[in-house]
Amino acid sequence: MWGTPEGAGRLVRLLAGAYGVPERVVMDAWRRTRPTDVVPLLPERAARGTGSAAQKVWDALNGRQRTYLTCIFQQDQEAEEDQQQRRFLGGTGRKAVEWRRMDLALYAPPELVGYTRIQSRLRQAGVHDPGAGSSVAALERRRLVVTYRDRVYVQGLGEVRRTRVELTRRGRAVARRALGVVREKGPPPPLMSRWLWRILVRVALAGSEGVDGSLAGRGPHFLAVGRSPGGGSPSRGFIELRHPEGAEHGPYRWFVTESGLRHIRDHRDAYQELYPDVDAGQVVLSCREASGGPQRA
Repeated sequence: MWGTPEGAGRLVRLLAGAYGVPERVVMDAWRRTRPTDVVPLLPERAARGTGSAAQKVWDALNGRQRTYLTCIFQQDQEAEEDQQQRRFLGGTGRKAVEWRRMDLALYAPPELVGYTRIQSRLRQAGVHDPGAGSSVAALERRRLVVTYRDRVYVQGLGEVRRTRVELTRRGRAVARRALGVVREKGPPPPLMSRWLWRILVRVALAGSEGVDGSLAGRGPHFLAVGRSPGGGSPSRGFIELRHPEGAEHGPYRWFVTESGLRHIRDHRDAYQELYPDVDAGQVVLSCREASGGPQRA
């Protein structure tokens, strides 16, 4: 049965589970080693529950606790959007473990240190008086947030006590459910984010000229041959850093690999539907001439 796209997709999912790797790893290996086979079509995953449990958690909170959770969630989403914009512009984003920990309070006169972003949101929501300790503690007991307490140096004041707060996945789910925020779904495997697709298209369109070896951001960690975004699963292997064809010295440049070209051919229509703002209309024609360079799996 695996000779059909649907059957092959089911087999890919079973292999990914058996080996404990992401489905895209199996898909990429499949296309590298069996390029003449049908392209596997992964079955859609069953929809998750209605979120009634998250709603019950929200209903159990009092008004002040809901306000705190809402303001923390809004700041968390703003920080996430900022990181996405950095990546889209080619910059290097920080690790989530860093930016998801947000300043809640600095224990010094506000006329000297100002208000944190979360405190400013709380003030706009009408919460001006003390009470952060008990409200945040209630959220932490329900495993909606995690707090961190340390000291930070402030010019002219020395070390100042600080409280930082981080939303848990449970806390984020409760806030989304209560506020009616629909989580943006990522692309289905083996498709990539708009950010990575844009990089791949850029390199492919460069053809035999390649792209400057100083390609900014973390894109190469996810796309380049021999890389690994987190030290675990391998990267996609869709681009490689090498000398231009026929050159033995000089600057290295980024070129699309045969695997990258095949991925484009396999899924260009799906990407066009997902990201119509990324112009990939001529990408296959433009990168054919670049497919003759040295290739590595």
